Amino acid sequence: MGRFSGSARRTQGILGGRSEQVVRRVLDAALFELAHSGYAAFRMDEVASRAAVNKTTIYRRWPSRAALVTALVDKMRTPLRETPLPDTGRLESDLIEAFTRRFTFGRRVEGRAWTRLLGERYSSEVETIIGDAVNERRGEWRSMVTRAIDRGELPPETDAQL
Repeated sequence: MGRFSGSARRTQGILGGRSEQVVRRVLDAALFELAHSGYAAFRMDEVASRAAVNKTTIYRRWPSRAALVTALVDKMRTPLRETPLPDTGRLESDLIEAFTRRFTFGRRVEGRAWTRLLGERYSSEVETIIGDAVNERRGEWRSMVTRAIDRGELPPETDAQL
């Protein structure tokens, strides 16, 4: 153990902890603001007020609204990546489970924020922020249908994209 390792570890833990708390508060506040106002009306001063930080604290980490919302989308995508759409072996069961999850998610603040973003996809800025996430999930839905075609639950000429 080095001469300063004990005190450095304590200092690093304290600073890292506070910094992580600020990031968490800002992202939580941004989530609420996005769910409440949508992207076009998203206000950084509202995020700062709700997170109890100065706007400069936010702009140091996220230099723009797009950067902050992109970080928020990345955070919201993590649980979605960890929970792929179901594969129960039957299309009907897959769809029931998938839509049950979607309904549950849609009632949470994260679901309201996604709904707002999806409603603003006409904006090239919003499309840039959420496009990859939407395409990734769309691919999962397409795979669900393709599996059903392969199992003979749907006719072979079924358009999986549709």
